[in-house]
Amino acid sequence: MLTGLMFTLPLLLVAPSPSVLAAGTVSSTPSALPSPTPTATPTGTPSASPSPSGTVSATPSPSSTIPVLPPLVLPPTIDRAVPTNLKPALANVQKDRPKPYFDRCHVQQNLIASKAKCLYGNLTSKTTIVLFGDSHALSWFPAVEQLAKLKKWRFYSLTMSSCWPSDIPAWNSTTNKLMTNCAIWRNNTLKQIVKLHPAIVIVSGTRGFATIGADKSVLKGDARAAAWQAGMKRTIDRLKLASKHVYLLSDTPTSIDNPAMCLSVNRTSVLECGTPVKDAVSTTWLAIEKGVADSEKISWIDPTLWICPTNPCVPIVGNTLMYVDGGHLTATFALTLEKQLAKVISKP
Repeated sequence: MLTGLMFTLPLLLVAPSPSVLAAGTVSSTPSALPSPTPTATPTGTPSASPSPSGTVSATPSPSSTIPVLPPLVLPPTIDRAVPTNLKPALANVQKDRPKPYFDRCHVQQNLIASKAKCLYGNLTSKTTIVLFGDSHALSWFPAVEQLAKLKKWRFYSLTMSSCWPSDIPAWNSTTNKLMTNCAIWRNNTLKQIVKLHPAIVIVSGTRGFATIGADKSVLKGDARAAAWQAGMKRTIDRLKLASKHVYLLSDTPTSIDNPAMCLSVNRTSVLECGTPVKDAVSTTWLAIEKGVADSEKISWIDPTLWICPTNPCVPIVGNTLMYVDGGHLTATFALTLEKQLAKVISKP
């Protein structure tokens, strides 16, 4: 089993060691792109997603198997100026997104299927790996694609905007409508993954989901978390039919909504654009994710310290800008996470 960390915001000066874990064990222009998954504001509060049939199931009671994770105590972030050689440049951050945004592999909110094959890496390889989830899962595409290239694996990226992997109704809080096409996409995609019989499946999604209960009301607090737990277990049960190596990758720490804008007016201090760990990372939600992984006997990866090793979390590491917005990593930064990811992914 593998272990991971939580989600955070932009930050640091030195990348954290992948051996340090928070808890658990790991045995173009924006308008031309598919919409990203809405990002939770850095409050640490989770929400929910649709069932294969699109029906709303009864709200389950909160699970009693949630592990207790220790408080995340990190060293202070050292302030510095924004690097003059920042990559991507602040003016180009909105274009620094994963390839599936541009080749139309990533499914938009108004569709039920991709407009591309979504196949990358070594197309003739006998070893297949899959990345599955919403746009927060897609943030990991550069790292997973690089891993596939180095290992000479065939790689399927199967993601949909605002469609969480948990088998719960996907409620669009912007339009106040149920995304019935999400349930259709999820169900069809899970069937596809089973047919592919991949060696590895990496599943991930935002903690900022919204869902509804049997009475059609938007769920909050424990009810929301319990719905996610039950739905995620249903999804994982189907993924385990497809692969012996399923990894639940926790959501990344959150950042301020527009880090590039903040940095552009605070060029002498990255701390001005930092997010306190208590706001960027939810140990409560990490524990819920770990609890599901443990109960399903799959590997849990917590990337928190890879992204936020110091407090507050800042949007820059070295000369790399980490965030496009409050919850999506830049493709440039995500590519640098391949080595950490490779260390916790077992050879199939």
